[in-house]
Amino acid sequence: MKIKVNKYFYVLFLILCCTPYYMHAQNTNSSLQDDKRTKNRRIADSLYYVHTLKKQEDSLKQSALKDINTDTKTEKKKQKNMKLSVDTVNTNVKVTVVDNKIPSRTLYQNTWFSERVKSQKISLNDIPDEVMLRLCGKKGEENFCFPYKGIKTSGYGWRWGRAHTGLDIALKTGDKIYAAFDGVVRVAKFNGGYGNMVLIRHYNNLETLYGHMSEIKVKPGQEVKAGDVIGLGGSTGHSTGPHLHFECRLLYACFDPEWIVDMKNYKLKTKFVRIDKSYFGIPASQAANDKKEKITKLAKVDKLLDGTKYVSPKELDKMILDKQMQRDKPVTVNNEDRSTWRYYKIKDKDTLETISEKYNIRISDLIEINNITDNNLKVGERIRVR
Repeated sequence: MKIKVNKYFYVLFLILCCTPYYMHAQNTNSSLQDDKRTKNRRIADSLYYVHTLKKQEDSLKQSALKDINTDTKTEKKKQKNMKLSVDTVNTNVKVTVVDNKIPSRTLYQNTWFSERVKSQKISLNDIPDEVMLRLCGKKGEENFCFPYKGIKTSGYGWRWGRAHTGLDIALKTGDKIYAAFDGVVRVAKFNGGYGNMVLIRHYNNLETLYGHMSEIKVKPGQEVKAGDVIGLGGSTGHSTGPHLHFECRLLYACFDPEWIVDMKNYKLKTKFVRIDKSYFGIPASQAANDKKEKITKLAKVDKLLDGTKYVSPKELDKMILDKQMQRDKPVTVNNEDRSTWRYYKIKDKDTLETISEKYNIRISDLIEINNITDNNLKVGERIRVR
């Protein structure tokens, strides 16, 4: 059966399809009719937008983008200047060292390591031929504290067939150890043979190292003053008993601490020191020790203890006490052997007490061997002290 389609259906279909296009054209024509500008005016305005306004908009966008990039770079630079964040000892807290707070940046070529003692980049050849250091503050204050006032049990030099690069000072476990100068802690951790150790870089260009501690009291990046407690004495690492291993360093190279510190009086020997390359290395130190004219009692004690095999901490304490008692025991006057006699030239303000204390001789012995009848000593006269 054939279906007849009315011709009016086709007309209706065409009207429906053309209506959206017609309405759009009407809207377009309406907007053009509302625009009172001439055709030439519209073309001119379009060219003005393309060549002027659009360029201004693009310039503003680029300027804004540049400002954003500048702010980002500034923030990164701030973060860079605040780097050297290092983990503290036995804690998750972090201590930040600001670049301008790092001591002696110029001499150390901006190197700073919190995980190791030495630098692989700097060798002895990088050390200047001669360096003049001010050990104390510019205003005359000393800013120095002896790390621990104890007896030296071993010095800088050869020991047991190998180099010993510091001083060993006897102490008891738990005794407080102090920072020698003002500075910033660079290393504070357990480090092999040093045991629990602290290394401080100072504002006078030196670095000092403290080893074998039982407990560390400071963190890497922490600022310390001379006399601040940095740890407690112990016997960790390669140690034969409780003692402090104390080193002095310049540009990661060790030198004999006794060039600058007085072990007898626990003070600095000088406020200024001129260090050259002859200070570094064991042979230079040995040559200096060989030139000593007089061997002190303390040096005799060192010599007896030097090279001693392992002993228990209790035995070591007894040995040190015995040597100290021998040192403090008054000398025995030998009137039979004249080769043992020694004399002292009296100076102003000398008394029998001061001479007795200086030469460890009894006042009664001084009076007897010199036939002294009163306490009035004459300046310039010689008095026998042995």
